[in-house]
Amino acid sequence: MSPMNNRLLVPRKVPGLLDLVPGAAAAYSLRSLSRSYADPVVTVRRSSDDAEEDFTAAEVADGTLAAFCGAGDGFVKQWWDQSPNANHASQSTSGSQPQICDSGSLIISEGKPALSFDLDFLAAASTWGISGTSDRSFFSVVEPGNLVTGYYYLGIGDNSAANSSQNWNLTSEHGLRVQGGAELYGGGVVGEQQLAVHVFSGSKPADNSFFLNGAALPASGSTSSLSTVDTVCRIGRFGGSAATPDAHYAGKLQEIVIYASDLTSQRELVEGLIAWGYSV
Repeated sequence: MSPMNNRLLVPRKVPGLLDLVPGAAAAYSLRSLSRSYADPVVTVRRSSDDAEEDFTAAEVADGTLAAFCGAGDGFVKQWWDQSPNANHASQSTSGSQPQICDSGSLIISEGKPALSFDLDFLAAASTWGISGTSDRSFFSVVEPGNLVTGYYYLGIGDNSAANSSQNWNLTSEHGLRVQGGAELYGGGVVGEQQLAVHVFSGSKPADNSFFLNGAALPASGSTSSLSTVDTVCRIGRFGGSAATPDAHYAGKLQEIVIYASDLTSQRELVEGLIAWGYSV
């Protein structure tokens, strides 16, 4: 057997989702989605004195974040976009910030860190390059709470059904919905982690564009009525000025990856990478 020329065996970083499927318009997660991403994933405010600090994915997982919160709670002021677009989602109002640490313990879903929403939301700076009936693909890891009709965990558009697009919710039937267009009811489970996907192209029908844990789900309705108000974008709430509880999401979120394109040809690859990371 020939020698190895004294080469050092240096561990290689495993490629992440954004390395293998580049071009995301935005990517929010509590894990690293690229081997080159070294910035924080969240900015957290602790309840004891309102001090704020940034945390990387490693610091979220290794207990550094929980230690910062002490025996109190931690709330997310900013969820960092890991794509090159730096379209971070933030919330300056303390009472509307999602929670990440509860009485000194990191909030989790199936053993992995999670954000908990209850009438909370984060606002992004733009609509991720999406408008009208333009192509889009959304991949989300969610654990819905005990919901009633209308709890949206991702919203693009204003507060009226006539001007709304890609507003996802887990309804009382625990399914997926796009306000003003295609709808699906059924399939989701309250209190369980699941991988929800919607892939849309303005030139294809709504059917077979919804997926839950890798399984295609039938849709109804017409996508032709979709339109977008381009300055309003929310995680955890639908619309820009909505104040009623049924516009908000109640439950946990761990990851949302958004592409301003029809990712039908790569959907199974993205789903597989996310499912591997979360054991969904």
